[in-house]
Amino acid sequence: MNNDRILAMLVLLLLISTSPIAIAAEGDDDANVILDRELEVGSGVAIEQSIKIEVVEVKTDIIDCAKLRISSYQKPARVISIFQGDSPTEYETSSGTSMYIKVLSVYGDSVYLRVTGPEDWRVTNYYTVESEEEEETKEEAVTIPKLDITRTFDTTVSEPGQVIAVTIKIRNTGNGTATDIVLDESPIRGTYKEDCPTTIEDIAAGETKRASYTLKVVDAEPGTYELSPSILNYQSESGVSFSSESKTSVLEITAAEVLLPAIEVSIDPVDSIMACGDDFPMTVTIRNVGNATSGIVTIKSNLPPDVQVVSGEDDPVYESIEPGESEEYGVTLRTHGEGKHIIDVQAMWADGEAVDTIEFWAEKSGLEQYYIHILAAIPILLLLFWAMKRRKDYSY
Repeated sequence: MNNDRILAMLVLLLLISTSPIAIAAEGDDDANVILDRELEVGSGVAIEQSIKIEVVEVKTDIIDCAKLRISSYQKPARVISIFQGDSPTEYETSSGTSMYIKVLSVYGDSVYLRVTGPEDWRVTNYYTVESEEEEETKEEAVTIPKLDITRTFDTTVSEPGQVIAVTIKIRNTGNGTATDIVLDESPIRGTYKEDCPTTIEDIAAGETKRASYTLKVVDAEPGTYELSPSILNYQSESGVSFSSESKTSVLEITAAEVLLPAIEVSIDPVDSIMACGDDFPMTVTIRNVGNATSGIVTIKSNLPPDVQVVSGEDDPVYESIEPGESEEYGVTLRTHGEGKHIIDVQAMWADGEAVDTIEFWAEKSGLEQYYIHILAAIPILLLLFWAMKRRKDYSY
């Protein structure tokens, strides 16, 4: 009997000695209160900096509850549901220290929490929790570049031998830096690129860079060419690959212009009928109607045998004549023969020759035409004069 009493007293003493620990574990008023306040959905609290409790959702039903996300140093976050009226839920950190979370009440979009734990623990921060969509948007804005590329030529019409300046403008309209940028330019048959870059330096968000090179047309066939777009292959800072391209371009290649002089000869009109023995002027113009300067130009006048030069230049020679320029000379001629006459003036130079021709008719002068009649009339006039004188003498 005494033994039973002794055993009962020992059990009672044991219960009394352990009851404060049990009460503390349950998180009642005697435990150290770290947090005792209302938190809205989407808000969070940091305890000792590394322990975070975030309110994910609240529900009001037969038994109200709150869904919480809890994380701490070296422990992944986990979501737990705590019902109002339940015993405090224990959370153990990586170091083995525990704290207890209890839902006191639930409202429309908030929950009243009580957190108990070690005496030296305290709340270090209250904050708003970013939604997953906001976090993804933020991450995307930081890591995704977007390159816009524009290619221009200083001329879109060219010919063999011409050099075309090509400019490539690249603008990063994204929110991340573009790295490992490679430029791909398609070749054009009959041309070659000089100083065309194959790689471009990194381009930060909002930055614009330019690259340039020259395109020389060597022996491309004349025609209109549609050039493939310029292509940029690049990566984000996180290593994701992207690609951008410019618009197509049109380049017209024409046949090379042939530069040659072209000489024209023109003789100012002269009277179509001339009198034998009379002098008449002739003006000759030598004009270069080509697109290049001539070499030596030699003039040769082909005159009929009975036409002679009285004065002026006779078959001049010109060292050169510029495009669009002309030379002029004058000469005075005389003819003695009757009938039709043809005069050719010929210009000769290294690349060819040109001729102009005039025709005229030569007749005897009026005095020469009636010369025989005049000679025949002279004796008659002398005889008449002698007769008139004799008659005058007899009248006395």
